[in-house]
Amino acid sequence: MNSKSTPRLLLVEDNDIDAEVVERVLTRLRPDIEMERAGNGHEALLAARDKRPDLILLDIRMPQMDGRETLANLKGDETLCDIPVVMMSTSAHDEDIRFCNDHHANAYLTKSADPKTTRDAIENLLRFWFDKAVMQTARLH
Repeated sequence: MNSKSTPRLLLVEDNDIDAEVVERVLTRLRPDIEMERAGNGHEALLAARDKRPDLILLDIRMPQMDGRETLANLKGDETLCDIPVVMMSTSAHDEDIRFCNDHHANAYLTKSADPKTTRDAIENLLRFWFDKAVMQTARLH
């Protein structure tokens, strides 16, 4: 976790509806988590360097710098490479998943056409990440 006790999430999502789903789930589950949103990869890299989030949720399909290029930049930067990144996409194509695995994404979440299914998946991910994984890591340090 970052040096402050408040957990931080960076959401990199250009779609307002998808971003709103994440924001609602986060507000309901964990209102103590600071969330910042970036609309493209360039903004994401700046925010990651400036705010040092505990987790990045990164959409694959975005304008300017897409999620693939952003992931490669994050994991290729020695000051950012240890930040966990969960890729999010409506794509379940093997090449997208393989690229994300090859570039050390920590997880891959496929967004469903059904909003409830996507909301439930995001809720489960955030509950796991901020209630279990981050807390276990904090205890180890």
